Amino acid sequence: MSRLSDHIRRDMVLVCRRLYARGFIVGTEGNVSVRVAPDRLWITPTGYHKGRLRPKDLLLIDLEGHVHFGQARPSSETPMHLALYHCRLDIGAVVHAHPPLATALTVARYRLEATLLPEAVVLLGEVPTVPYEMPTTAHFAQEIGAAMRHAQAALLENHGSVTVGATLQEAFNNLETVERLAQIFYLAKTLGHVHPLPPAAVEALQALRHA
Repeated sequence: MSRLSDHIRRDMVLVCRRLYARGFIVGTEGNVSVRVAPDRLWITPTGYHKGRLRPKDLLLIDLEGHVHFGQARPSSETPMHLALYHCRLDIGAVVHAHPPLATALTVARYRLEATLLPEAVVLLGEVPTVPYEMPTTAHFAQEIGAAMRHAQAALLENHGSVTVGATLQEAFNNLETVERLAQIFYLAKTLGHVHPLPPAAVEALQALRHA
């Protein structure tokens, strides 16, 4: 393995540990991948505790899901990762987690509106909610890919979130923004009414996002 691959695998392990430490996943939940070539990506294995993951546990696969390095089996939700990489060449990393409040919103059938916070408008744009389907299936993966053609984050009904980025750090940052947005929404609902940013402010922020 190259030094670059070694560095990427160490970063993936650190992110997995951060996901566990922040309570965004527990036990064997969640999965992370990083694209290292147009047709190659590192991905977390299925059935492994993410808080105890080691660089040598990760797998190198191609965009068809074939394993080129590693002894374990790729994440059972590999189809979702592959669908996203197939849909968008700008995606360099994918993080799937189960952030508690953002996931709870989907269980309660609330949408997560990025227009509540300036940072969310700029970083995330629209945050679609993908209706529940059986996880790990190819059809569900395609639905997620279609919903995220122009999105940096999506919620999955009764299941969690998916965030993407040009880098692994960006994908993780987007996850943190999703959960903070959900926290603010929850607190605002508890206190009374939810007041989004005015349309003119949203338009100005969107212009910054696309600048």
